[in-house]
Amino acid sequence: MEQPRTDTGAPEAVREQAIAWLARLRADPSDRDVAGFEDWYAADPQHADTYDALLDSWDATALVGQTPVAKQPRAAARRPWAKTAIAAAAVLVLLVAGSLVLTSTMRPDTAARSTLASRVGEIRTITLEDGSRVTLDTNSAVDVRFDGDWRRVQLERGRARFEVAHDAQRPFVVIAGSSEVVAHGTVFDVDLRQSQVLVALLQGSVEVRRPAAGGTSPASTMLRPGQQLAVSASKVVAAPIAVSASETRWPSGMLSFEDAPLAEVVALANRYSRTQIVIRDPAVGERRFTGTFRAGEPGQLAHMVGSMFDLTVERDRADNLILARGK
Repeated sequence: MEQPRTDTGAPEAVREQAIAWLARLRADPSDRDVAGFEDWYAADPQHADTYDALLDSWDATALVGQTPVAKQPRAAARRPWAKTAIAAAAVLVLLVAGSLVLTSTMRPDTAARSTLASRVGEIRTITLEDGSRVTLDTNSAVDVRFDGDWRRVQLERGRARFEVAHDAQRPFVVIAGSSEVVAHGTVFDVDLRQSQVLVALLQGSVEVRRPAAGGTSPASTMLRPGQQLAVSASKVVAAPIAVSASETRWPSGMLSFEDAPLAEVVALANRYSRTQIVIRDPAVGERRFTGTFRAGEPGQLAHMVGSMFDLTVERDRADNLILARGK
């Protein structure tokens, strides 16, 4: 069995911050708390690694015994941050103990809650406390809230793949925009876009609950493997469509497209890099692209597209890549 990560080699100050954030996020944080955590998490890869290691240790009741405070009480007493770390660790002990006692009677307002996020260009997989796995696409975030009756995950931004551990007693629900996806032991993607939510089912079955239209009751659709449903607040797509295999390969870090508008290809590729590809002529964006490339390498894609469509590739002052018609 894989052991929880407890030592990332991070400075003690970073570990202290991670402990404090975990304690705050487990105590019904405000929107400002969540935003502050996301900024701290994305500011430094060491922050992310340290927090992830701490989160992996959450289920172990010996969590505090593995912290620097407990292992080195004398040395910790000399550190200026020791009191804060001890206080945060004490909060964690109380929360862990409380969760053990209230497993069968926990109310929604005492649900365990955490926020998980990925950086621009990063694809990361996290195992949740119930054994389910969440893979976050670039610059994505989810808010996880489990209690004794429900497993709820709010997709705040981006895209995520959910591999749900079966638990007949606690439904697993993903909330994205105005839609809900209810699953029991299955694998599916949810993509939160500006105008709609896309749900693609890979294995098992899911129920997609959609907003009411024209005063009618909320509608729901059962998906079969290989189907995709698009849902928006203003327009509901009544029937699922087939999802292409290329659309499901993103966790590998490779992006594939089949006869897709170039503008759509570039828009998705830009999500993986701070260096943006810009199509100067809208007519060029309507050209059709078929191919595969690695996410996070805009230069490779820009030159591939330039060669395919006889376009020039130049950099502007912001170091973005400009695609224009050949001269």
